[in-house]
This record gives sequence, structure tokens and C-alpha cells, in this order.
Amino acid sequence: MKKIFVSCGEVSGDIYAGDFIKEILKINPEIKISGMLGPNGEKNGGQALWSYEELKLMGILEIIPAIPKILKLKRDITNEILKSNPDAVVLIDSPDFHLMLAKSLRKKNYSGKIISLIPPTVWAWRAGRVKNLKRDFDLCLPLFYFEHKFLINHGVNSKWKAHPLVHDLKDVKISEEFSKRFGGSKIIALMPGSRHYDIKFHLEILIGAAKSLREKNYLPVFSIAPGLSENLAEELKERVKNSGFEFWDGEGRELMSASLAVAGVSGTVAVEAMLLNRFMVVIYNMKKINYAILKHLVHVKNISVPNLLTEKQVYPELLCEKATPENIVSELENYLNSPEQKNLIDSSLREGVKLMGGCNAAEFWAQSVINLI
Repeated sequence: MKKIFVSCGEVSGDIYAGDFIKEILKINPEIKISGMLGPNGEKNGGQALWSYEELKLMGILEIIPAIPKILKLKRDITNEILKSNPDAVVLIDSPDFHLMLAKSLRKKNYSGKIISLIPPTVWAWRAGRVKNLKRDFDLCLPLFYFEHKFLINHGVNSKWKAHPLVHDLKDVKISEEFSKRFGGSKIIALMPGSRHYDIKFHLEILIGAAKSLREKNYLPVFSIAPGLSENLAEELKERVKNSGFEFWDGEGRELMSASLAVAGVSGTVAVEAMLLNRFMVVIYNMKKINYAILKHLVHVKNISVPNLLTEKQVYPELLCEKATPENIVSELENYLNSPEQKNLIDSSLREGVKLMGGCNAAEFWAQSVINLI
């Protein structure tokens, strides 16, 4: 019996893990899949030996106190993989941990295949990690063509055909429940993120924007990401309700699809917004010292993928002190109240969508791993 170990460390990684596992088991239902997973990975047939919550960390200063715990987790997972000896180890996103894990496995003479699904953004920063990808990984499966091209040009074995969201978002429907609650309103979707760090640094900013939007006769609706831990989801709901605003705890893509525009934390949500042809104001706030460090390390002008894909400032990016309620509302109004600006941006969004590929990426990933083992 073939065995595959899958590891992910956050909500988006768990979504990809679930899609990948589902497609693997379609090809061969006899394959045993276990690892560090979230609810999506488990729901689609994986056995969670660790919860993906173990790696829900973000921010340079936030990681430092957790280093002993992270190192123990790496040792425990390494020992489990060496003991069970799976045919392949698929490491999804969470690059700092997974590069360290792959190196540990190779040092301990693990001889199976190691795959990086959503490899680190070496094209943007810390390009030296390319050598880790060449040395420790048999295959990389990036999300975007420009990443694939970069990896190939640097001697890394990479394959790419499409971004998974192209397939996932091709038929988003508005549910009856959503229509009953919000139908007919001028909705602005507010996306506070899926990590505790995101919510801590962005929720109050978005609540401030929501107050102004409500005064302008829009209906601000906060997204409660389905993958949030129960405690964090309840905390977020309470804070939104106590501020007098509506929330939606179904799929964020449904909320965005029904909205006039979006404002929220930088991340996968910006790609989803682009595929749904929705304008988004991208915000990212962090501690000043974190920003000062990152500013000297990152080698790209933009943090939002739609802007990177199109090489245009399609989505406004409000970083740190620029991420204010006033600036968010101003950028939304610039788009919503100017037909000329709206047409220009919508045209650029369509350009970006064309660069995302066109097949079922999860099926392609699964077949690529099956072929490898």
C-alpha cells in the first residue's frame, strides 16, 4: 500500500491539502494519507496526526518565543516520517518550517520523494532558499506561472498548469440563505483574515471603515473565515456584533461575489477577488519593527498577487500607517464612483485572470505526485 505524508500549517494550506487529498484518492483510493492537517484535509480523507493549528504563527517577533515548540514539532514529525516511511512527503506552504523539515529528513537519510506544494516565494525575497529547493525536494508545484518560470531558470524541478482557484471559483453561487439576509443591499465585503495575527492588527481598522461606509448607505459585511478555530471565530463574531455590524460565516467567496467591492488583509483573498472580478483595497498592518526588517528583505514593489501578475497597481495597497479607515473608504469610492476608473481596473482584472491557467490544478498536482512515486 502506498503512503503519503501531507503537512500544512494554516487555513489556506489546509484548503489546498484537502483538494490535493481528494484528487489523490480519486486516482487511487487505497493510498493511505496522514500528516499535519486541518479540517479540510481530514474531511477529504486524510488522517490528522497533528493539527495544522500547531503552525498558526505569523510575524518575526511572534515566532521567536515559539522556537522551542517549533523545533520539537520538527523532531516529532521527522521521527514519525522515518518510522512510517511513506512513499512521498508533500509539504504545503509554511516555508520556514517545511524547508527545515525537509532538510532534517534528508540528513536522516529519508529516501522517499519530497514535494513542495506552494514553494516559498524565492522570487520575492530570500532567494538563497532556492538551493534548499534544489537540494532537498524532488518536485515543486507552485501556484503561478511566473513562479514556475523562476524556479526552472534556477535549476529546480518544477511543474505548473494552473492556479487551483481558477477551478474552484468558476461556479460560485449565492445561496438562498445569503439572499434572504443581505439581498438587494449595496454590500462591501470586509475580510479581516484567517489568522489571529491578521485579526489583531486589522479588525479595528476595518470596523472604522465600516462605520464610514454605513453612513454612505453601503452595507459592510464582515467575513468570518470558515477555517478559523472555534474560539477565534466566536471572538470575531462577538466583536463585529458588538460594533453593530453584520457578518457572514459561510464561504468568503460567496460574500465577495455578492459585493460591489472588497477591502481586507493581503493574501489569497486578493486572488479570489480578482477571479470574481471584484475590486479590492488591500491592507496590511504590522509592528513597525517587523515592517522595517521586511522592507530591507523583500525585492518586489507590490505585495498583492493581482498587481504582480498584471505589473500594474490594480489594487491599492495600504501598508502600515497608510492602512486607515479613511484611506480604505477613499479608495473604494474612487473606484465605485468613477465609471472610467472602474472600466480601467475591471479590464486589468481580466488580464490577470488570463494569466492564472485553465485546468483543475489539484488534479494536476495529484497526478504529478502519483507519477513521481
